[in-house]
This record gives sequence, structure tokens and C-alpha cells, in this order.
Amino acid sequence: MLLSPRDYVTISGRNRKMKCEFCGHNNDPGSRFCSGCGAQSQQAPQTDSYNPAQKVFIDDLPEDYEAAQQARRRAAQKVEHRGELSGIAGAAKNLPVKKLLMIIVPLLVVIVAAIIIIPMIGSGGGGSATVKDSIVFFADRDEIIISGNNNAKFKVDGEIESMQRSLDGSKAVVLVDYLRNNGGTLWFVTTTGSYKVAENVLQYQLADSGNGVAYIKDHDSRSSLATLYLYDTSSKKETLITEDSFYNGEFTACISPNGKDVGYISDYNSRTNTMTGYVKADNKAAEKLEVNMFAVAISDGGRYLYYIKTSNDRNSASMHVRSARNENRLASNVDDLKSLMLSRDYSEALFTVEDRTFIIRNANERERVSGAAIENLILPRGVPRKDNSNNAGISVVGLRSFSNLVGYTGEGLVFYDSTLTPNKISGSFSHRNRAVLSADSKTLYYITNNGHLSAIDPAKSDVERREVGRDVSAFVTSNDGQTVYYINNDRELWHVKGSGTPLRIADDAASSFLALANNSPRVFFLIDYNSSRGGELYYSDNGGRRTRVSGADEVKNVWSTTTSVFYITRDNELYRSGGDEKFSRFHDEINNIW
Repeated sequence: MLLSPRDYVTISGRNRKMKCEFCGHNNDPGSRFCSGCGAQSQQAPQTDSYNPAQKVFIDDLPEDYEAAQQARRRAAQKVEHRGELSGIAGAAKNLPVKKLLMIIVPLLVVIVAAIIIIPMIGSGGGGSATVKDSIVFFADRDEIIISGNNNAKFKVDGEIESMQRSLDGSKAVVLVDYLRNNGGTLWFVTTTGSYKVAENVLQYQLADSGNGVAYIKDHDSRSSLATLYLYDTSSKKETLITEDSFYNGEFTACISPNGKDVGYISDYNSRTNTMTGYVKADNKAAEKLEVNMFAVAISDGGRYLYYIKTSNDRNSASMHVRSARNENRLASNVDDLKSLMLSRDYSEALFTVEDRTFIIRNANERERVSGAAIENLILPRGVPRKDNSNNAGISVVGLRSFSNLVGYTGEGLVFYDSTLTPNKISGSFSHRNRAVLSADSKTLYYITNNGHLSAIDPAKSDVERREVGRDVSAFVTSNDGQTVYYINNDRELWHVKGSGTPLRIADDAASSFLALANNSPRVFFLIDYNSSRGGELYYSDNGGRRTRVSGADEVKNVWSTTTSVFYITRDNELYRSGGDEKFSRFHDEINNIW
């Protein structure tokens, strides 16, 4: 669904609903369970990477479990920068075009014990990307406490308005002390320190690589124009792009993954309600696009450009992609474009038009993939999708190519081979089918229709699925898929290694709190948990006997990032370890977690 520029109602992450992929019910952002049908969110498997672009309130958790789940959903407020979901959608706000520039795509988020978890994409070679670093933001009154890799800890003064991280997790930007008319201070953050980028910043976008950031300043509300800058985070050099960037409260530019190229909107004419898109790429002069033609995604060097173009009567709009050799249409009416995902270099686009899914490679003509809408991709561990740089509802996936994929349709889980030929996965036709795919894509764990946990190599259609556990309520897996911990309906914690026999680790385990240390078979979990006082923190090494973490009493939450494991107590004291059982106090009186 697309919203009109004139009648556009801002949809920020703080109030945007997340549609259940099973029953269609609208849930609060980040909801782990659908309040309509009870299904666990399929939009993101349980992982061990923390999403700092979430503000979570620590207090006010009720006694009973169901009420606690509802409170966690209410607490999951999406607080990425104000243009995160609307961006270009608000750019043509004053154009009399109906349902134009906003593609609604479900967010890839899942609540795990009031903490929003999402793996971040790295930028390494191969078919997919891996995360290597971690930057986590915590709020303590008027200062920001930042956890870098392992032992790094530093502060930034101010109150957080929003933040973004690079795809590999090694860099971030944070906007502090924001005022609506004056903007705020933008800081650049690495895993070891930070420095100030600019003052009076209204909106911004960090490049996927973290090597550049585009931001808006000096807004003139009478002309709806502002100044757009491009900042090189390596050289610390600021470049003026234009003093006439259209701005109406939403970020209207897009930045390439390497941070060197931008697309933006200018030449706004209030009398004729027209404006023009521009592309500045490959160190060349800005290219002027056609009137009412706007870039929504630009690859490095401008090799691929995705854009929206209105019709002559300005009552409809279409989506296109172009390269040096090709130019083709994705959808003749963006109203019919339900989702759009780009590969990590933007060379491929996988998208759903009405109830059919298509792919475009290298800006060639689109090819039909499925007669059913692929509602979600079950990506390998560490390879999620994220909102892309222009925030027009497009997602970027950390894969080089869309092939050998597991997707969810109305008919259940489906494997698509290298030719994108579908193969249905048995026992996966219910709303209960949560799923996790190992990093090498060779092991798919999922909850079957009858509530059992099963494992299968999705690429082998002639192999029967293997039953791992019964009546499973929650589970986590290692990146390689060789280790799985699960909790059943009786709150028993079990461990399974490969195709071995399940081994019971503990009783009375809290199903919402399972944290695997990064690249380790060690799991942390809570025993005898009560939402008002917390629980006792234990760990198990590769299915070994449960061992209590010394001093970890009244623990309200435990979670892991790519480099650390954290837990927070009833008194809001935060502790951290490098993945082992030796925790040290990180900070007192943590108010919010980002």
C-alpha cells in the first residue's frame, strides 16, 4: 500500500503497526507474538544480535506472564530517526497525487524479553555477509553510555533522539538534544570512541558502509527547502550538495552503500506543485532527472538507480530501475507493489506485485518467481534485511543474489533453488511455523503444525524432516545449526547436538530469555523467573550441567550481541561479559536500552 504525498500521514516507528504475516492482524511495532492469532513473529528468528535502534523501558513489567508479554509489546517503541519509514514518501507531500510514495513493508524485528533483537549485516565477500562488531547504546538521564566491542566503554553527553549503525556493526551515528525547529547534534561513533559531526541537524542517513552520512540543515519552512550535506567519516570532510533540497519534515535523499553518491529532490515549484529529482554519483556533476521523478535507492557509482515516476496527470506512479544498459519497470502502479527487497549491491530486486512475486536482475526485464506472494524470507543466520538508505519502505538484504532461499507464503515454508523453482516444506502450513536457518543454509529448524520442532536440509526435497523436540514454545540455535536449545510447554530446557538425543538441562526455565554467546554453544537462561523480581541467571556449556552465574540474582533480562552478553537486574544495574560466565558491572541506573 502506498500513501499520498498530499494526504500523507506520518508513520514513524513509534506508532507504525506490524502486520501479522499469518492472520493479517496489526500488532505493535516489534511484537514477538500476534495479539490476534497468538503466532510468534516470523519476521525475524531469535538471534543473538542486539538492535540498538530500539528504545526499551526497563520498569513497569506486570506479574503474570501474558500481561508481561503485552507490556513488552507496548514497550517496544521504534525510535530510529524520524524519516526512517517515510523518507521519500513525504518528499512530494504537496503534490496532488493519490497513494504515491510509501511502500509498507513489515519490519524485521522480534521482541525477546523486552529487548528487540535483529542481526546486522556485514560487508565481507562471498554470497552473504557477516557481522563482526557491536555498538550498543544505553541511556542514563542526560548522557549516553556506549558499549563497544568487549571492554570498550565511553560516553556522549545529551539525550538520544535517534541512531543508526553501519551494516557490519562497526560504526554508528547518533542524534542528541534534538529540537523540532533547530535540529540536534550529530555524533559519529566507532567501537572505540566518538566525535561530533555537525550541529543543527534535522535529518540524516548513514551509508551501509558507515563511511559517509547525508544530512539536512538550515530548513526554510516558507520555501520547503533545506541544505543537504554529504560527510566523509574517514576524512571528516563535509561537502555541500545543494542549498535547495526539498524538505517538509521527512528525509528526502538516498545515499549509496559506500557513502559517496546521493539522490535528492530539488526545483520545488509551489505554484505548479512540481519538483525534480537529482543524482550525484561517481564524482560527476549532478544529473537532473525528469520532472516528478525521484530516486529511492542508488548503488555505488550510480550503477543501479531505483526511482518512482508519476503519470502525466499525476494521479498514479510507477516504480522503475535503470543501469547503464537497461531500464525496466518493476510495477506500473506502486499501489500494487506490496514489498521490495534489494540484494546487498542493489543489482537484484525481489518484489511482490499484488499476489505474485518477481525478480529483476541487473535491471533486465522482470521474471516471475512464484504465483503466490512471498510474504517473508527466512534468511541464513546473520543475514537479515533492513530498511534501505532512502527509507521509502524498501529493504536491503545482505545476500549477493536471491537464490537458494527459504520463504514463507500462504501455503507455508517453501525452498527456492538456484533457478528459483519452489519446493514446499512439509508440516509448515500453520501460523505456528517459526523458523531459523543456519548460516550455511543447510539446516532449517521450524515449528510444525502440531507444535513440534523439526530440522531439515531445505535443499534436499527427498529427505524427511527430523523431529528435534515436542510441544516447543521457544528455541535458539547456533550459527552453524549444530546446536539447538529449546524450551517446551512444561518450561523444561533441552539441548540437542546435531542429530543426537535431547538432553534435559533445567526445569522452570523462562521461555522468553534464551541468549547464546556469539560463536559459542554456551546458552544463558533464567530460572524461577517472576516479572516483578526477575530470576536467577544460569548457563550451560554445550549441553553440560546448568551452572549458576555468581551474584546474578533478581535478573530481569539477559541478551547477547556479537561480542558481549548483558544482563540487567531488578535495580537496573547493567552487567557485561565477553561471552563467558565472568560478568562485571558495566553501569548503574540504566534507564533505557537502544
